[in-house]
Amino acid sequence: MKKLKNIFSFLILIITLCGCAKDEVETRGTIYGIVNDADNGEPVQDGHIALNPGGKTANTGSDGRYEFLDLEPGQYTIQISKPGYKTNTKRINVVAGEQASGDMVLSRGESRIKLSARSLNFTGQSTSKTFTIENIGTSGSASWSVSVLDPWLSVTPVSGTTASGKGSVVVVNINRSKITKDVTTNLIVEADGESIPVEVSVTTNDGGGESGEGKGGSCGNITSCDSKVNISFLQCIKNGNAVEFEFTVTNSGDDWQVWFNVEKSTCVDDKGNSYQGTYMPFYVGDNKVTNGNAVTFLKNTSAKCKIVVQNVKDAAAYLKRFDLQISSTSPWKPQLKQITFEDIK
Repeated sequence: MKKLKNIFSFLILIITLCGCAKDEVETRGTIYGIVNDADNGEPVQDGHIALNPGGKTANTGSDGRYEFLDLEPGQYTIQISKPGYKTNTKRINVVAGEQASGDMVLSRGESRIKLSARSLNFTGQSTSKTFTIENIGTSGSASWSVSVLDPWLSVTPVSGTTASGKGSVVVVNINRSKITKDVTTNLIVEADGESIPVEVSVTTNDGGGESGEGKGGSCGNITSCDSKVNISFLQCIKNGNAVEFEFTVTNSGDDWQVWFNVEKSTCVDDKGNSYQGTYMPFYVGDNKVTNGNAVTFLKNTSAKCKIVVQNVKDAAAYLKRFDLQISSTSPWKPQLKQITFEDIK
């Protein structure tokens, strides 16, 4: 009888263990791929693979294979490069318990495109940054485009053509009102038969601005007047019925003179109330800007600006839109004649 009891207990234990194993759920995923030559289909050995986010790297074997194991589910970007080939990039979605395909091809040739930055880090209250697409080829123009997937991320312009030896500035904007936690993603520049990622990371909880300036508030989106002009939000402060918001202007083109038409600048709050520029002082540095005075933005030098919107209605929670008008400029003309700020809080 005792022997039967022991056998029965052993069977119960086996059944319990099997049941537990069945209930285990895979929480991680993998990426597995093969890299081949676009011309002859042969495996590409010693191709360098970079995975983002995460910063993991790998090299392809003699059979062109590579893998990344034990990955958290989510969106990843892999970049594959090798001397004598053009860089290629692919977005991959990793699902728990599944193996995602990272098969790629590389085209032979030397790159004509170089990016001034391969990562953009938005800290504090910054909402706008720039990078430059450079054509390092010795002749001919290169057409390019920039693709983004995230709804809080946008670029201006999204495509263009850059002459040999020249560069094109791309403005990258983020909408902080659509971001609730720290996040990292990639935008992809496709040009001249290759694709190159730019990592975009956003910090939401450090509370400070770049260079220690930002103290509070946010700006949902900024539309710059030109791709050569980077606008970065610093802070927003409410003093009584006046709202002050600060930002920096960085000009990457030649030294630039601007005549702002402050009086025709307009603002509207979230309740639909309008405010005219006549009652909105505008400062560049410590100098108040008037319609007849030109403001000079030196090349690659940031200038701190401040706008004060007065007599804001008590019922208003935030400024929905502010359009800062430009009447004329010298020696070069911007793509737009205004700078637009949205959802200033």
